[in-house]
Amino acid sequence: MLKRYAVLVAQMIVVSVVAVATPASAAEEFAVGATNVALAANGGHIVEFSSQVLDENGKPITQWQINNVIDGKRIRGSDRPRDSYGWSSAAAPTPAKPQWFILGFKDERTRLVTRVRFDPVTDDPLEIGRWARDFEIHVSSTTRDGPWATVQNGRLLNKPITQTFDFPPVECRYMKIIFTSNWFSDQFVELGEIEVYEALATGDTLDQLILRLENLLQDLKRYRDSVRYNQPLHPELTPPATTEATPTTTTQPTPQ
Repeated sequence: MLKRYAVLVAQMIVVSVVAVATPASAAEEFAVGATNVALAANGGHIVEFSSQVLDENGKPITQWQINNVIDGKRIRGSDRPRDSYGWSSAAAPTPAKPQWFILGFKDERTRLVTRVRFDPVTDDPLEIGRWARDFEIHVSSTTRDGPWATVQNGRLLNKPITQTFDFPPVECRYMKIIFTSNWFSDQFVELGEIEVYEALATGDTLDQLILRLENLLQDLKRYRDSVRYNQPLHPELTPPATTEATPTTTTQPTPQ
């Protein structure tokens, strides 16, 4: 099946080449950029946050601090960065008392954003239920205090796979990510990494071709992972289950 999809992508690439060879239409088009503008190396930064787990002396634990969500370091199988396990809050989230953080971009610039990707994987195994679950994405084009506009809300799968959520392009100077639940733990909510991508005008034919090819490759990777983990290709379109049994858990210690 994966081979068949690869052939389809190759056919789409040919179609893309032909399409951009024709004169551009008067209407401005947009495509998803390839640069993660939330990444610290690209100028992304944490502006504010609700909490991060602390040690017995009340100091942040380096491996679990909030900045880990934008450092580009990921946990994949036995490959585990020693200084970055992901972010862990100091308390479990609830709709009444959610856990959250606010992102800013390089030079405090306003960006036209259209895609957010979550990597839920942390050093803790998914079985203990701390990975992020229900979330909301809000944007402000003015200040870090809002006013805020909701652009997306949804549920992350409790699986070790990066999950993508697209929405219509919107001006964003600050982005607030809110978590209202985890996967049944009564202690923390955790997240491995977050990525944010811009909507870019594609009036130039060569730029348009490059962006389309990059997006096609991303789609192929997402399809590969969906087959590997038996996950829907677009988890944001999968309705949450109406009823769920709450697993029985024991109290877990502070992340180490």
